[in-house]
Amino acid sequence: MHCSRFWNPFDVIMRARIAVLFLIFGIATERSVLSQSAGPATFSRERMLEELATNVLASGWQEIGQKCWELTNCLEQLVKSPNETTLNKAREAWLAASQASTRMRCFQAGPMADRDWSSTFNYWKVLPSRIEGVLHSPGKVDQAFLDNLGCETKGLFALEYLLFQETPTNLVAKLSAANSERTSSYLLAVGREVGGQATRIADDWAVAEPSGPRQKFASGGQQSINLLVNQLAKCLEDASGDHLHFVLVLPNPISRQLYRVERSCSHSSLDGVLATLEGAQRLVQGNGGLGLKDALKQVNPALEKRVADQFKETIGSIRALGAPLEQVVVNNRKALESAYEKARALEILIKVDVVSSLGVTLTFSSTDGD
Repeated sequence: MHCSRFWNPFDVIMRARIAVLFLIFGIATERSVLSQSAGPATFSRERMLEELATNVLASGWQEIGQKCWELTNCLEQLVKSPNETTLNKAREAWLAASQASTRMRCFQAGPMADRDWSSTFNYWKVLPSRIEGVLHSPGKVDQAFLDNLGCETKGLFALEYLLFQETPTNLVAKLSAANSERTSSYLLAVGREVGGQATRIADDWAVAEPSGPRQKFASGGQQSINLLVNQLAKCLEDASGDHLHFVLVLPNPISRQLYRVERSCSHSSLDGVLATLEGAQRLVQGNGGLGLKDALKQVNPALEKRVADQFKETIGSIRALGAPLEQVVVNNRKALESAYEKARALEILIKVDVVSSLGVTLTFSSTDGD
């Protein structure tokens, strides 16, 4: 016998609810797929500044703080057990700290400038005669003594002189001597000051409150963009003019001019220029987040590509030099001239086209009249 099925009201309601749920799920799924295909959230300048403050500025100083304290630890080991092995480790730690610090030359505003500590990380024209004067004076060097010294005798680049200027046996001999207290205490005092200041600046950038530098920068709007582009332009001018071009115009013999070349003491002048440009590139690319490139895409996509290509070409040409600048200028001058021309083109591209596209006014004192 055939049995017919009768629908009760509850069954009808449940089926209707299930149908609605399937409809809602389908809409949500479609929206999710569309959202994923559309990419990241809508661009805003405030969001770009927030991500630059976090991914480039704050993270950059976190790296500097870490590398500077690693350097301090290596200096302590060197003083405790002076030998060529501990000296080489201290030298490697200095190079790592210097690279991290030089990458942040693209932005020298903020807490470092507010605390007037720029010279600790960027002033490289230390005076060997004054450093030797400190080394040959009696007594122990403490922080109070260090506070009365000028930037010519302390900071990251005083450590470069102490670690690299001396021959290994001479420095190790000084630290091993019975009267080594002065040299040891000076080395440690300078290292601890550098590490302490780097950590303090990193802590400043890590503050999440509205009163902190990160949030102030993020909410600064066009003022922060003006500052950012000015810092970027100044950084690129320094790399092309005060490093690449400067070496090209040094009088011969170059061997007598080495003291005028930044980081020649540690044979890392090329690494320093590369770090400067890599830091500038981070500001543009965003280091994993939004960067100036995203602001350019909104107003001039073709220019954004030109800037990216010029950075890549410039950095590639400088890296291909393969040796310290003071050696390349003697052995491969044409390659250095070519690298300078590319760096100069990048500098002008930022100063003219990027400045115009983003509505920025250059306020720093340029040395070339652009």
